[in-house]
Amino acid sequence: MSENVLDAVKKFFIDCFESHRTRKIGFMLGMITGIAILIFGFFNTIFVVMCGLIGLFVGSHFDGKDDLVEKLIRKLDEVLPKRIQRW
Repeated sequence: MSENVLDAVKKFFIDCFESHRTRKIGFMLGMITGIAILIFGFFNTIFVVMCGLIGLFVGSHFDGKDDLVEKLIRKLDEVLPKRIQRW
């Protein structure tokens, strides 16, 4: 019986990526978010989601071969007054 259940779960996940992918993934993400809010609370869940989004942002810049530190230094040069800049 457990093999049938495992096969059904495997078929469901394969089907998620073959037809109506975005609907099923959106549904699963909504369910996971709802369960996380019920278990951990709203603000704790929002904190974890924000940390994940920040990690996604930083990771995408490293994947794009962009030098994040160099971009940050250039941005600080633009924002900070000349007397505060050390470089």
